[in-house]
Amino acid sequence: MKKNTAYYLSFLIFFVLMTLIACSGKNNKSSQTPAHLIANTPEYLVNEGIIYLHQGDLKMAETQFKKALKKKSTLTSAINGLGIIYLNKSEFRKALEYFQQVTRINPKHFDAYNYIGIIYTELKEYNLAKENLLIAANGETYSTPENAYANLAMLEIKQNRIDSALRYVEKGMAKNDRFAPLYNLKGVICENTQNYAAALSYYEKALSIQAEEDPTILINIGRLYIKMQKIDKAMDTLEKALSKASTPQLKEEIRQLILGIENK
Repeated sequence: MKKNTAYYLSFLIFFVLMTLIACSGKNNKSSQTPAHLIANTPEYLVNEGIIYLHQGDLKMAETQFKKALKKKSTLTSAINGLGIIYLNKSEFRKALEYFQQVTRINPKHFDAYNYIGIIYTELKEYNLAKENLLIAANGETYSTPENAYANLAMLEIKQNRIDSALRYVEKGMAKNDRFAPLYNLKGVICENTQNYAAALSYYEKALSIQAEEDPTILINIGRLYIKMQKIDKAMDTLEKALSKASTPQLKEEIRQLILGIENK
């Protein structure tokens, strides 16, 4: 099976950022100000870190999370945030340390298990990846198990286990049938089994349910159009992807695809 690289970049996309936290020591008075709105509390600093994380400012996010931990060393939302930062910097071992610390403090922090599974997949430690992703997918209080099922499907695709990948996609869709990465993955599966019409349909479905078009999905569509010999459509799609790409790596991947078309 030919490797399809664009879909795999979604491993490092923020599917789910941390939930804003409330003050653990608040009393029952409804008039009390939540801790994350009180300046310089650990919760307030984490809230700022999350905002910086959304903005892509990893340096400032890291600063705020570390400030929060100086005030409250067991604050899992701050530790989890640091793990996300190092994951997105591809410093996998460092990220792993943070996420494992989260699970030691809170064994039911299922999002951390999801990220641990992602990291072990990147490190090609596939058995450990699957163990942790299954913990997340089956977490009784995990609010977004579709994330774990998407990552399980990607793990199986990397190992050419297409039937198993499709099973995890379907299980994820049963949890959330509006989760774009699952439709993208189903498109990848169809594309790699040369069912191009179905692949295009699933990619387009993934785009249609997003608030903003994902350049990684546009790359998949552009690459598919190349295989289908629809060169004008491929160029249009890849140029749109280039206009939306935010990382140097993604931009370079798109440029190489466009260059390949131009050199034919």
